[in-house]
Amino acid sequence: MRFIRQALALMREEKLYSAMYIAGTALAIAFVMLIAEVYYVKVADIAPEVNRSQTYYLEGLLQKGENVTGEVRHEEFRNLFQKMETPECVTAVSDFWQTQSSYMKLSDGLHDQAVKMKLTDPGFFRLYQFHFIEGTSFTQDDFDNGRRQVVITEDISELLFGKGKKAFGQEVSINNLDYRVCGVVETPSVLTERCAADIWCPYTTQEWSYGLNNFPVQVYFKVPADRHDAFMQEIKEVEARFNSTYENNQVDITATLKSHYSVVLESLSPVFDAWNKNVLWYVVPSILMLLLVPALNLSGMVASRMERQLPEMAIHKAFGAKRRTLLWQVIMENLILTLMGGIIGQCLAWTALYAWRDWVFYVFSEDFNLYGRVPIIHGDMLFGPAVFLIALLVCCVLNVLAAAVPAWLSLRKPIVESMMIKK
Repeated sequence: MRFIRQALALMREEKLYSAMYIAGTALAIAFVMLIAEVYYVKVADIAPEVNRSQTYYLEGLLQKGENVTGEVRHEEFRNLFQKMETPECVTAVSDFWQTQSSYMKLSDGLHDQAVKMKLTDPGFFRLYQFHFIEGTSFTQDDFDNGRRQVVITEDISELLFGKGKKAFGQEVSINNLDYRVCGVVETPSVLTERCAADIWCPYTTQEWSYGLNNFPVQVYFKVPADRHDAFMQEIKEVEARFNSTYENNQVDITATLKSHYSVVLESLSPVFDAWNKNVLWYVVPSILMLLLVPALNLSGMVASRMERQLPEMAIHKAFGAKRRTLLWQVIMENLILTLMGGIIGQCLAWTALYAWRDWVFYVFSEDFNLYGRVPIIHGDMLFGPAVFLIALLVCCVLNVLAAAVPAWLSLRKPIVESMMIKK
């Protein structure tokens, strides 16, 4: 409480100093936290992608000796990956079709609406936890028999049938084919890129010129942390079975299998060639550099104030006050101001993230594909334990850089020299 009273007294006595200190801290924190929030949205377990920390992606098969990544086919998914025992969930997603334009016939029967369509299997809805408003996902029987069942978003349901109207069991026309709506989900944010779409349906409903067995897919695995080693061992066994079956097409599966975190880290910068070993040597100094400039400005202010306070500090030292006690007092006073600036800075970051969300995520992370849409922002995207800890850590680092160093240098001066300094 004593430090809080001293900080409040300081704010009343030196309003300009306090205002500039808090404003400088707020802007520094806002900028750093804006970047932290963007990457928090990319890596945190956010609905529907609540299993990001346990998700692995296999987007292709590296062919040995040729350094070429080939496609995973439906036949390999069904015969090899879908039968794996260590993953809690395995699903296949068509990367080819989700990048193509799909068109849905509107209720007037005349106009078309471009939609993002994702082709997958029933396991997709076990990996990603969608909130179903009506119905359920398509079943394994629907998938095996190629029935044209679709799950649509709440926005698409309102566009086709009107707000509050029932969509379950209704027919929709997509790419001139009729589908039956089996479920309606709460519209996901495009920021959850791996699962977001307007429409989801079985990829067995699509006609592929090379046949279903050759249909290209990506494989997603859900693997709890305690099964990681067993999973990697089973992947090697699957690789051995594949190479024994296709002797003319030897592949390295482990080279293209990536966790969700590794995919995000690789997207930080193309210069991180050895990201898995050295990325922290790039990221941590980058964050410190973002804090260094404002810390230098604030440290100049603290040093100037310390010069004015040296006679007062000298009196305290003359009466037996220890140097570390006085240093701790200065640090705590400035920490309170820093935390106040940090709170304001965090609020500024949240405001910017929400108000300009249609371009902030692109500016700070170009690999986000927003498909020209304003992303939906949920509360769990803006705040989480990790965000709070990052903000607190940034505040503490900034305070130490700005206050502790100049205070320590000032307090090292002899008492007599300090007493001779004019107030």
